[in-house]
Amino acid sequence: MKNISRIVILLLFLSLMIGCASPTSVPQAIVENTPSPAPSSTPEPTITSEPSATSEIAESATSSAPSSTVSTGQHSFTSEKAQRNYLLFLPTAYGKDPQQKWPLILFLHGSGTRGSNVDNLKFEALPQILEFTPDFPAIVLSPQLTDENNEEFWMGERVVESVFTLLDEVQSTYSVDPTRVYLTGVSIGGNGTWAYGLRYPDRFAALVRAMGFFGDTSGFFVPDNICDLKNVPIWAFHGGQDPIVPLEAEEGIVNALKACGGNVQFTIYPDGDHDISGRVYNNNTDLYTWLLAQSMK
Repeated sequence: MKNISRIVILLLFLSLMIGCASPTSVPQAIVENTPSPAPSSTPEPTITSEPSATSEIAESATSSAPSSTVSTGQHSFTSEKAQRNYLLFLPTAYGKDPQQKWPLILFLHGSGTRGSNVDNLKFEALPQILEFTPDFPAIVLSPQLTDENNEEFWMGERVVESVFTLLDEVQSTYSVDPTRVYLTGVSIGGNGTWAYGLRYPDRFAALVRAMGFFGDTSGFFVPDNICDLKNVPIWAFHGGQDPIVPLEAEEGIVNALKACGGNVQFTIYPDGDHDISGRVYNNNTDLYTWLLAQSMK
């Protein structure tokens, strides 16, 4: 009987030892709650909520310039020829019909996503939407300003040369309809859209800009040659309460175009501030129907 008791005690002791040696759950590292880029009815994240950029141009790009291998969806690249990071979106149906030519949208971002981490562009309204809209019916090219070497805006000569080198590279690589290339942008990208459109009025089938302007915060103006754009279909959007680029800055451009018979529409969000891009690009079927119907034929 004593032997049995000793065996029971020994087994109990061994089970306790095994339990103490079992691995316990290891606490996971705390991860910053970065907002998922899911489109919603609310505007895009404000500049202050966007992540900061790192310092090297190619640090975040996952691939070099695209090859003949087609990968649909939105992916990041670096163009060696243009020396620029960018996002490129290809629709799910791209390549299924080798004869099909696709419209292309060139998107110019705002100031908050300058830098070298190209994935930050996914916090911009249009690239953000593309993450969840695989059947979006156009190719979308989104280059990124580096915020270095005076790359604060889209109009610097080196930036202009780089962006159009990239645009030419993408058009020659993919099945793009050259009569349906569109330009759109927000804030400083809206400024770039006005400027690129005026500089190359025969390059784009239509222009869409949100919170756009000519000039800077020290003074806004209407270019003397604004009527060079009178034959280009344009749709501009602005917030009535914009504290950074006042409504009058874009309204003056629109009125000048209307005065010379320009083909321009102007949508004002009376309660909108300098963060209306979510309302412009998200679920705006009227915008996309109008835009994709424009052609230089």
